[in-house]
Amino acid sequence: MAAKTLSGVSLRVVTGVTLLAIFLFAIWMPGMRILFTVLVSILVFVGLYELFALARARQISPETIGGMLSGTIVAVSGHFGNTTLTSFMLYGGCLLCAALHVVRGHYAVAGLAGTIFGIIYVGWFGAHMIMLHGYGEQGPALVTLLIAVVALTDTGAFFVGRAFGKHKLAPKASPGKTWEGAIGGFCASVLGAFAVYAISRAYPQLHFPNWHVAVYLYTGAALSVASQFGDLAESVMKRDAGIKDSGNFFPGHGGVLDRCDSFLFAAPFLYYIVIFSETP
Repeated sequence: MAAKTLSGVSLRVVTGVTLLAIFLFAIWMPGMRILFTVLVSILVFVGLYELFALARARQISPETIGGMLSGTIVAVSGHFGNTTLTSFMLYGGCLLCAALHVVRGHYAVAGLAGTIFGIIYVGWFGAHMIMLHGYGEQGPALVTLLIAVVALTDTGAFFVGRAFGKHKLAPKASPGKTWEGAIGGFCASVLGAFAVYAISRAYPQLHFPNWHVAVYLYTGAALSVASQFGDLAESVMKRDAGIKDSGNFFPGHGGVLDRCDSFLFAAPFLYYIVIFSETP
């Protein structure tokens, strides 16, 4: 048993380090913006497949192919950095899938609602990750800030919850999560945001946002809360479908939704924090 556990931990570490290296290369290497868009779009495509599989496990019939293509196109549109275009693609994707439901005779409300939800949840939310990366010189730094804060939230919640967790956070949705873990993740993300603030002052050439420390702390707190709600939301869907993991796309980590649920909720929040902070 111990050997199997060690093997599982090793697989998770190898997968995590490999993914981090690939994404850091795509995020920071000059001229690699198209690679970042492609990587995120692939994750959106697979994530939509996993989401619709959860729906089918509950005997719901979403428009799988149309929804996957529409949501991925919505995400790709974020590459152009035009929120109006992305909103129009979102509308067009929802309209197309509604038409496909009618043409194919999928008249169930749950199927149509599930399809549109998938386009918004995975496609439109995912587009914000791509839009963040394309946000001028600050793009790579903003994505790095997002990854750091969300990763620290997950890490802090896991270790603090494991060591001190006693009070269940949402027992029906995710029995393993505790209030102590959630608070630990929250504190870790705020500390991480402060560390990023310190880095932004020490290395201005990295183009992290020129925010006051209070804005960094608020951002860390807000993203931690958003990411934890994203994690719980995906747990609700998996529990309702009677499925432990959304897939096995990432060896040792589960599916795309298992790894990206927190980012999907946090990325739009950070994007609009940036937009509003620069609005006169």
